[in-house]
Amino acid sequence: MRKFIVVLVLILCFSHLVHGQKTRFGQSPEKPNPAEYSVKMHVSATHIRYYCSTDKDLYNECHRLFADVIVNGRRLEVSGATIIGKNKFALLVPGDYMARLTKDVNDETGAVINQEYDLLLSDSAIWHCVTTGIAE
Repeated sequence: MRKFIVVLVLILCFSHLVHGQKTRFGQSPEKPNPAEYSVKMHVSATHIRYYCSTDKDLYNECHRLFADVIVNGRRLEVSGATIIGKNKFALLVPGDYMARLTKDVNDETGAVINQEYDLLLSDSAIWHCVTTGIAE
C-alpha cells in the first residue's frame, strides 16, 4: 500500500511535465507562416513614450512603443509593448512590414481605433500592436 501511494504521488507530481515543453531543448520554436500576414504596413516613425496603464507589464512597466504607420492608405498610430521578440528592448526601423489583423472590434462602423495587429519583423519575431490614433 505504501508503494502504491508513493507511486501515485510521483505520478501526480510529474504529470504536468507531459504538457509543459512543446519543443526540444535547443530547438527553435516554430517560425510564423509569412503567407498569413497579408496586410501591408509602412512604418514611418517610432517613439517610446511614458505611458502607464492599470495593468502594468512585468518587463516594461510604464513605457510603450508607438509607431506612425500607413495601412490601406490611412495614416494611423499603433502602440504595443517595448519588448519585442526574445526580451529585446527595441525600436522599429522605418520601412515596409507585413502584418495581419487579429482583432477588429469595429466591423460595423468602419472605425479603426482598437484594431489589433501582429506585425511580422525581419527576424521572424512578432510585435503585437493596437491602433491608438488616426492622422489626416
